[in-house]
Amino acid sequence: MKKIYLFIVMALIGSNVYAQDNGFGVRAGVNIASMTNYNSKVGLHVGGMYRLQLSSNVPVFFEPGVMFQLKGGKLTQSGVSSTLNLAYVEVPAVFAYQFQLNETWAIQPALGPYFAFGVAGTLKQSYMGQTQSGDLFGSNGALKRGDVGLKVALGTLIKRVYVGVGYDLSFINLPKNYTKGNPKLRNGSFYISAGYNF
Repeated sequence: MKKIYLFIVMALIGSNVYAQDNGFGVRAGVNIASMTNYNSKVGLHVGGMYRLQLSSNVPVFFEPGVMFQLKGGKLTQSGVSSTLNLAYVEVPAVFAYQFQLNETWAIQPALGPYFAFGVAGTLKQSYMGQTQSGDLFGSNGALKRGDVGLKVALGTLIKRVYVGVGYDLSFINLPKNYTKGNPKLRNGSFYISAGYNF
């Protein structure tokens, strides 16, 4: 993680930052979230980002941000229906390249890490009409709050309007007391996003 921060700082110091396309943006959309060995569930994301062009000669942008993310998964096994509802505050730190097609349209692939902190998490289980729930992130919860992963996205810019798709892939095995041989549990989320660059 320290190497990633160092790389970001060196990129900013060593580049000629170009101010023309710099500015804030907003993003919101739908998540199709899942976890290892769980089926997908619908969530959402909303937040903001800052768009910083790193060079006047090359359309490369650094886009840090803050997002609220709803993730989790569903599973029905032996008549027991289980739903994991996880809410994160996420800090993406992606780099994007802008292919300008004409004065109106541009295509923008993006790649970079994200860092997330779980702010709420519940496990809801239903069996034969009976429902119970428990906290997943508390002191007695089963899951770690911290999450780190890779964000991959492909977007289209129509003037300042953004529409895109992407995928978040977690590197963290979430159970606190994981024992070798048990199934691992990692977040994953396909998302559709829309927004505006100011």
